[in-house]
Amino acid sequence: MIKKNLLCDIVIQKHWYLLTLVIAILSVISYLYLDLPLYEFLYPYRGTPAFYPIDLLTDLGKSTWYIIISLILFVIWRNKNPKRSDMALLVLSTTIVSGILVNIPKVIFGRARPQLLADENLYGFFWFKLDVLYRSFPSGHATTAMAVWLAFALLFPRYRNWLIAIGILIALSRVILTQHYLSDILVGGWLGMMTTLILYHIIYPKGSTGGN
Repeated sequence: MIKKNLLCDIVIQKHWYLLTLVIAILSVISYLYLDLPLYEFLYPYRGTPAFYPIDLLTDLGKSTWYIIISLILFVIWRNKNPKRSDMALLVLSTTIVSGILVNIPKVIFGRARPQLLADENLYGFFWFKLDVLYRSFPSGHATTAMAVWLAFALLFPRYRNWLIAIGILIALSRVILTQHYLSDILVGGWLGMMTTLILYHIIYPKGSTGGN
């Protein structure tokens, strides 16, 4: 069986900078050439019945339930089952920490949400805006989705590919619903993923066993 810390070792210790560079390049390309065409293609389909399942999927990117459920499980298992307690702690910590971190660049970059493109023809970055309509970058849903579902993937390596795929689909739902641009979810997903890998490395030090 592949060591459960192998992914963390590869990304954090060896290739984290390469992953960051790739995401940065893809985000710039997306901002310049893909964000607007994708939005313009998808916008006419907003509110159609075909999008209803996507509405349900995107709700899995909300952090509230992950925090509540993982906190309850952590308290229940803290003394009775340390292994499961650590699993709940990983999900709880990744959700909270990534949620805090994502709000810092949101305020700094002040990117106009797609809604402002439709209403006022505003596109781009407006820097240090406190209004929620200027907090499109990075996507908080994408950050939460990739943070939580990558945590699940690390804890349950047998289903790793499926769990990561769910996280990606949740992140992409924000683009499909024209709530975010593609570059928003690329950076948000990267932030969530890196947060989880670092916290997993802390909770499960090299040589320890985690997950199932």
